[in-house]
Amino acid sequence: MKILRIISLTGLMALVAATAFAQASKVGFVNPQRIINESKIGRVAQQDLARLGKEKDRRVRKALAKVEGFQATLKKDVLSVTEQQNAEEQLRIAVRDYEKLVENSNLEIQSEERRLIQFVMRRADSFLRKIAGEMGFTMILTDPEIIGFVDSSMDITDRVISELNAAL
Repeated sequence: MKILRIISLTGLMALVAATAFAQASKVGFVNPQRIINESKIGRVAQQDLARLGKEKDRRVRKALAKVEGFQATLKKDVLSVTEQQNAEEQLRIAVRDYEKLVENSNLEIQSEERRLIQFVMRRADSFLRKIAGEMGFTMILTDPEIIGFVDSSMDITDRVISELNAAL
């Protein structure tokens, strides 16, 4: 009987503590994608990424033109057996190089995108922390995919963007 009382009392204390903690907590929200899209530094980062993407696209198109050139050579009926085999081998190599280039280009662009997002968010972090402290937030959520509703008073994205822009 005494053990049951102790367990009940412990459970009640845990419930009271959890309720008090929940009341003391204030959760805010910031949308990283908006910071990237709407801040000056985010737009510069996107422009850098776009330049990289254009360069990668130029290289991929050049490799594709090489593949198409070998394909056109193979369509000619005037090739000897040796020339045909040589052209087929060159086509296989060109296709393999093209596919590898496409894959590597995509990976490099994705990596650069992650790096730029991290750079921008690191720059925004000091403003985010300052604003969160001023507004009394104990936690800031950053993933809009997992949040169903955010009260506008809890969304500090606009303020982070304006302070980030003012710092540049």
